[in-house]
Amino acid sequence: MLFDDEETHLSQLASDFLNPAAPRPLALDEPTDFRAAFGSATVAGEGSQQQVEDQPAEEQQQYQPQLPPLRHGKIINDPVHGNYRLDPVTVDIIDSRHFQRLRRLKQLGMAYYVFPGASHNRFEHSLGVAHLAYSLGLQLLNLQRDELDIDRRDLRVVELTGACHDLGHGPFSHVFDREFLRQKGITNWEHEEMSANLFDAIIDEKHLDSLREDDIKRVKAFITAGHDADQAGATFGGKRWLAEIVANGRNSVDVDKWDYLMRDSMYCGVKVSCDINRLRNFSKVIGDEICYKYSEYMNLHELFHSRASMHRQVYTHRKAKAIEFMMVDALLEADPVLRLTDKIWDVNQFVQLDDGVLELVENCTGGLLGPLLHVEPEQERALAAAQAIIARLRRRDLYKYCSEALVPEEQGASDHWKLPTAQDIVNSYQGNSVQLRPEDVILHEVKINHAHPKDGRKNPLDHVSFFDDFSSTTSRKLKPEQISGMMPPCFQEKTVRVYSRNSSPAYVAAVHQAFEVWARTRFGPKFVGSTPLKVRPPGGLPPVPAAMAAAAAAAFGDGTALIGAGTGKRGRELFHSAAGDDTSPTNLLRTKQRRRVERSLSDE
Repeated sequence: MLFDDEETHLSQLASDFLNPAAPRPLALDEPTDFRAAFGSATVAGEGSQQQVEDQPAEEQQQYQPQLPPLRHGKIINDPVHGNYRLDPVTVDIIDSRHFQRLRRLKQLGMAYYVFPGASHNRFEHSLGVAHLAYSLGLQLLNLQRDELDIDRRDLRVVELTGACHDLGHGPFSHVFDREFLRQKGITNWEHEEMSANLFDAIIDEKHLDSLREDDIKRVKAFITAGHDADQAGATFGGKRWLAEIVANGRNSVDVDKWDYLMRDSMYCGVKVSCDINRLRNFSKVIGDEICYKYSEYMNLHELFHSRASMHRQVYTHRKAKAIEFMMVDALLEADPVLRLTDKIWDVNQFVQLDDGVLELVENCTGGLLGPLLHVEPEQERALAAAQAIIARLRRRDLYKYCSEALVPEEQGASDHWKLPTAQDIVNSYQGNSVQLRPEDVILHEVKINHAHPKDGRKNPLDHVSFFDDFSSTTSRKLKPEQISGMMPPCFQEKTVRVYSRNSSPAYVAAVHQAFEVWARTRFGPKFVGSTPLKVRPPGGLPPVPAAMAAAAAAAFGDGTALIGAGTGKRGRELFHSAAGDDTSPTNLLRTKQRRRVERSLSDE
């Protein structure tokens, strides 16, 4: 045979087997079938080969079939996963304008304005998911080669699914579809569907013939598989588990979650405790489902607990959500001019949307962009409100968090529970110093759970199957009491937060007071509020008690102006006025000593 395993260097096969970052033509015990790799059009078949052998020797020497050069893909140096190699077809998809757009989409949206390290984009997340999808598929293939009806084409499909699963995200990631579009009344748009459409557009634009038509259909189906687990099972037959590697609608354990938890926590400086490598190494397929060794129950619990912790500390951070509300308000004001909602249905227009829309709104009526865009006077007036909001963001005059209340479990689970309106809060205000307006009040429900696919209050591990050892041929469900007696009875919490668009301290205090009245009326003795507000009372600082002033003057001389100044901007101003802008270490130490005296006298 002309195309034999002898044509593939042993060093290349060994490198594939031993090094995850090496070229991957085929596994060790599979023949190197270049016909399958390059198609029948590029390789002479048996009939044509027989014709060559029948030709004279001189013509046989001239006949040299031309094979495409062996492509090795591309090595990625990832700070999260280290070095890994991506398939050449995946590289073809990455090297497109549709995919490169992900470099201009922040993975965590507006959280970057709170966590300076969270500058990573959807681009590197997509590459990481592609790598994890391939590595998990390869691990299962090597473990169960004789049991699973899959080949290298299936692994390529899974890798492509991981790479393209987030192509359809809009500007500022989930802020676009979960906040902006919903406020525009659009609820039938999903970024997964747009991801599949963009994958189609890449194939058409680059004329990629290295993918078969059925592989293209499978990639698109795998991308949207997480929405309907039952439909996924009917669509993929005996390979439903393959679709659940990237988007698992059965129990939410997938490589997408693995990567974003590892990546987001690293860039935000938040510690998570789940061990992803153990989950990958202690898994196998039983009954068309990816199952895990029973010893990994607590590791899986930590996976979901880490997700809840990231939501609590990062994804729903108080200031990050306030900035998101500002961004949504700016987009709503600018939409009549920019018509962003008209561009979400067409692929060619959608690829123009990225995080740069913020700068577009900010500069479209002046600077370099103004003369280029030819904005009409009436459009300038429409954009003025959006630009005013962005100007507040630039000078850090943010919407203010006022208070929050934990919804009691029995009320949150009730069908009668609904979020209060801004008018409900305004009607609960009992003061008369501020005139509250509903348009200045924002209510937001924060729901944090362990990602149960159907009911967030339940344990998602109830849908995970386990096996005893790698020789097991059957799986079973485990009950929490079989593992630990410290599992919580409920796996979801709901919190109602209130924000104020008016950043005046007096206005914020009034919204806080009104919300507290509403919450105590609604929840009764089970009301659990937030910590006290860090705002000055409207009348200014209270006067310094005479005994405290006299004791401070006796101990440190003329420094009573610093008593009660605090440690914020007000304290710095008073310090500079009293110390003559002397910020030497000695004077700073004396200031700290004065504050210790203040605290001790207050305790007495």
